[in-house]
Amino acid sequence: MIRKGYSLELKGLFELESALKKINNKDTISRYKEIFSKNFMMDNTQFDDIEDFFYFGKIEIKPIKDYTLVEIWMIDEAVDKYTDFSTWEEFLKAAELKGRT
Repeated sequence: MIRKGYSLELKGLFELESALKKINNKDTISRYKEIFSKNFMMDNTQFDDIEDFFYFGKIEIKPIKDYTLVEIWMIDEAVDKYTDFSTWEEFLKAAELKGRT
């Protein structure tokens, strides 16, 4: 009996964690969309929006601070391949500057 209750609690925790990740990802997508406007993306990439960039680059959408070094390297490769920039840092800075003007 106790074990069943414990299993249910763990299942509930995993479901909660999954739900929180989805909410966090939606917030992250919204922030990226604010930085990488549709016009910026169309002018500087092969895509209409940042979500397409992540999709075609096979990059999980999450806050930049949560990426590993290997993932950052993969993002840099996608930036170099699909945009007018060489690295994520250049891409991000250009988008932020464009947003301020």
